[in-house]
Amino acid sequence: MHPELSDILTSAKAARAAFVSGAASAEEIARAMLAGIARENPRINAYREILDATALAEARAADAARAAGRDVGPLAGLCVAVKENIDTVPAHASAGMRFLRDRKAWEDSWITARLRALGATIVGTTISDPGAFGVRTAEVVHPADPSLSVGGSSGGSAAALAAGLCHAAIGTDTGGSIRIPAALCGVAGLKPTFGRWSLAGVWPLVPSLDHVGPMARTREDLSLVANALAPDLSPRPAARHVVFDPDWIAECAGDVQETFAETLKELERSGITLSETRLPALDRVSGIHSTIFCVETAAFYRGSVFPGAELPRAGRSTIDYAESISMSAYLAACRDRQQMRAAVDSILEGGTVIVSPATAMAKASKAAASLDVGAKRLDFTYGLVRLTCLFDHTGHPAAALPANGGSLQVVAARNDDNGALTLPLV
Repeated sequence: MHPELSDILTSAKAARAAFVSGAASAEEIARAMLAGIARENPRINAYREILDATALAEARAADAARAAGRDVGPLAGLCVAVKENIDTVPAHASAGMRFLRDRKAWEDSWITARLRALGATIVGTTISDPGAFGVRTAEVVHPADPSLSVGGSSGGSAAALAAGLCHAAIGTDTGGSIRIPAALCGVAGLKPTFGRWSLAGVWPLVPSLDHVGPMARTREDLSLVANALAPDLSPRPAARHVVFDPDWIAECAGDVQETFAETLKELERSGITLSETRLPALDRVSGIHSTIFCVETAAFYRGSVFPGAELPRAGRSTIDYAESISMSAYLAACRDRQQMRAAVDSILEGGTVIVSPATAMAKASKAAASLDVGAKRLDFTYGLVRLTCLFDHTGHPAAALPANGGSLQVVAARNDDNGALTLPLV
C-alpha cells in the first residue's frame, strides 16, 4: 500500500486530491478500501455484498483514463457504497426483503449509473431496514457501541462511513432515513429537494415522499459528492439568517438541547443572524406523516407486489393499519401537507435556513421498543422521525451535519440543495 494511503481512506477530499496529484492511483485506493472492508465488515455487518471485481475494474479504468489524458470525472479515486434498495449491477437488489432475495439488478439505477459516469468506484451494497420501512437497521452493528442503533433505514451506509469503509455512500429518505442514521453514526447526509434526483431503479416505498441522496463523513465531503452528482447551476449566496422553533427544541433530550445551544452561539459568532420562528406543531406533523405513509405504502404493495409476498413485520403492520384510514382522512392529510409546505416556503424566503437537531436524542438503544421524546413515550420509529419527516412532506432539501459532537439538521429553500451545506459548522 502507498505509505500515505492510510491517511486518506476516511476523507473523500483527501482521496480525491491524492488521485488528482498522482500521489495514489485509484486502484491503490480501492485495494486498500476493499482490504479494510474485508477486515472490518464481519464485525459491523454494514455491507450486504462486496463488489471486489467490478470495483477494481472501475478503478483501473479511472487510472487508464488519467494516464491517457482523458477526463476521469470528479469522483474518480473515491470508493462509494450504495444502499441495497437501489439497483446496482452486479449486486442483488432485494431491498433487504426475503421475497426479493433472488432478484438481481439488470441495469443500474439512475444514481448508480451517475456515480460510475463520474468516475466513482462502487465497492458494494449496504444493508437497509427491510423494505426501508424502519429506522433501526437491526442487522448492522454500530461501530462505536454494539448496544446502540445505527438508525435507518440507511443504517448500513451510515455505519460503513463511520467505520471508514467508504468515502461516500448513497441512501434513501422517506421520513428521515438518510438524516437519522447520519446523526446516530456521527456522519453527514443530504435529502435533496423532492424530485430533483431521479428515483429510477430505487425500490419504492411512498411515492410522494421517497428521495435518494448522498452521505459522507463530513460536511465538506458531502458537498464534494453532492455537487458532483447534481451541480447547482444557479448558486446562491451562503445563508446569513438562521431560524429555529423553540417548541421543537424543547422536545429534545437535555444533552441535545445543550449541543444545539452551543452550535447557535458559534453560528452567531461567525456573523449569522439568529431568530425564532414557528414551524408546524410536531404532533400535527406526525399525524399527517402516519396517514400518508401508511396509505401510499399500502397502495403500492397491493397494486405492484404479488399477493402473499413475505413482507417484514413493519411492512405488514403498515399495510394493516392503512385499512383503518378513510379516504377522507387521507385527503385531509394531503391538504394539511400543502398548508405546511406553503408555511415552510414562506419561512425560507430570502435565503433564510431553518435549523434543528436532526434527532431528539443523541443515542438510541438498539433493543428499545419505544423512546422518550420530551414528555412523551413514542414508538421507536416515530420517536426518531419526529424532527425529520416534515421536510420529506414539504420537499425542501435537508441535511444532517456533524456539529459540536452532535448533529444539526439544516433546511434550505426548494432547489437550493447547496444552501443546506454552507453553514460554517465545526
